[in-house]
Amino acid sequence: MATLYVQEQGATLRLRDNQALVTRDGQTLLALPLARVEQVVVMGQGVQLSTALLIDLLQRGVPVTLTDQHGSRHYATLTAGPSRFGELRLRQMALVQDPARALALARALVGAKLTNQRALLAATGWPGAASAGERIAAAQAALATAATVEQARGYEGAAAAAYFGAWRAGLPPGWGFAGRAFYPPPDPVNAVLSFGYTLVLHEVLTAVHLAGLDPYLGVFHALEPGRPSLALDLLEEFRPLLVDRLALELLLNGDLTPGDFERPDEPPGAVYLGAAGRARFIGRLQARLQASAPLRDGQQTALRRVIALQAQALARVVRGEAAAYTGYTPARVDDRPE
Repeated sequence: MATLYVQEQGATLRLRDNQALVTRDGQTLLALPLARVEQVVVMGQGVQLSTALLIDLLQRGVPVTLTDQHGSRHYATLTAGPSRFGELRLRQMALVQDPARALALARALVGAKLTNQRALLAATGWPGAASAGERIAAAQAALATAATVEQARGYEGAAAAAYFGAWRAGLPPGWGFAGRAFYPPPDPVNAVLSFGYTLVLHEVLTAVHLAGLDPYLGVFHALEPGRPSLALDLLEEFRPLLVDRLALELLLNGDLTPGDFERPDEPPGAVYLGAAGRARFIGRLQARLQASAPLRDGQQTALRRVIALQAQALARVVRGEAAAYTGYTPARVDDRPE
């Protein structure tokens, strides 16, 4: 199974003989059997999607995600609808409105992220990684005693400052990274991170939908119109594992160079990954998602499947079938970026 990304502006995506057909200027760019498609991501307003293909995809249970041309902003994910999960959604609403249960889930989600951040920093070998890891560990200890979700956000913010402070000190100065910033990203490092987080958010949204949960009812990210708070909550533990690690590999190994980035006139100061760089990142991310990852019982499965399993674990907590959520924290300190 595969995710179909279409970023060629001026391209048309349509249905032909049970295939998703991508064409531009009368030429066929890609023909992919629908049986192999797990989700579709349409990047930019210059890509046309036929109604016939959209309906066929939704009937197959294949979600369709819409982003901006640079893949840095998620607009919507279209699915056939969650009507058969009404009872689960009611239970999810009850959990979100229960301060104690919401806080416990938020602490578990963020705690897993901080564990994975510490492991990635330890793997870099940067001179300041150890001290940054200690500050993240202190924030993680405080997180366990947080009395409110607002306090949990504060401890997560303190850990993020230490984490990206280590990035600022460890990355070559030529990349111009001064800290995490977005909307729009002001430098190549932030451009890669924003692009990668959006791509993995697509994977998480698919997993959340398939688990029957409402992606807009989260516990850590504030509830705002149009914000998939629960999907963003679940994304947290996968940021260091998937996007941060891959970004460091590509930037430090020269797989991405300054020439792979573009600086449009609008918005001022924005930096985005160009089309060739996006394609390179997508290919590496897809390979990472298909790679084997360890489970707690010693078995191995694809990392994309791990995301689905974590969404299902969230659903069990919502139903009351599991007392607590356990985040995915497989990284070891000797797992250095390749």
